[in-house]
Amino acid sequence: MEPLNVTTAIYLFITYSVGLVFVIGVVLRIYKYATTPQPIKIMLTPAPLTKSGAFARVLGEVFFFKSLYKSNKPTWIFGYLFHISFFLLIAMHFARHFVYTNPLPSWYNYFVISGIVCGIVMVISLFVLIMRRIVVERVKFISLFQDYLILILLMLIGIAGLSLNFALTPAALTVVDKQLGPYMDGLLTFKFTNIPSNPLFLIHYTLVMLLILYIPFSKVMHFIGIFFSPTRNMADNPIEERYYRPNAKDLSI
Repeated sequence: MEPLNVTTAIYLFITYSVGLVFVIGVVLRIYKYATTPQPIKIMLTPAPLTKSGAFARVLGEVFFFKSLYKSNKPTWIFGYLFHISFFLLIAMHFARHFVYTNPLPSWYNYFVISGIVCGIVMVISLFVLIMRRIVVERVKFISLFQDYLILILLMLIGIAGLSLNFALTPAALTVVDKQLGPYMDGLLTFKFTNIPSNPLFLIHYTLVMLLILYIPFSKVMHFIGIFFSPTRNMADNPIEERYYRPNAKDLSI
């Protein structure tokens, strides 16, 4: 087995550290969401009359961004395109681990092309969303530094990922592909191998680590926080069912 180089040792430390911060950070955020007192009903009306209806409402927000669709359709289009392409890319990165075999399946080229298309859609969508925060005065007024930071970070990840396909020669990309599988396997089995040393790959990987590290402290947590949002998950039934939360007594109002 090839001895581990210094670059691999550094990235192994970074990867496990980031993974630990991510897991602990997400768990703590979920605990905070779950234990935040909700002393009164503050559902956004018109709201469903039953709990199942309220749950369906939350799912509508998660999968279709229904409130954004009603309020701003151009933003919904590019926001939806970004989320769809982003999650497809995440799924394809995991799937690649299983489909990159020797010999490659006959449809592998279509798999790669689909990933490139998703990457291009993601970058374009993010560019439009960034420009919206810069150009639209009302949105610019309420935008914070972190709003730009997360969009720029995601766009850089997309550009770095695409550059692997457009800037590297097929031979160089094959080297990265062949090293990546064993490296990722080693992260799970603790049988470590060297990380691909191509600079473009290391930039892409580093940016992904920064994103994962930042998620527990950012608005990206909305993908979990939406399930705890009282304006979305409460049913409009204060007359039929008394609303009472034991931890509400701890509040000083």
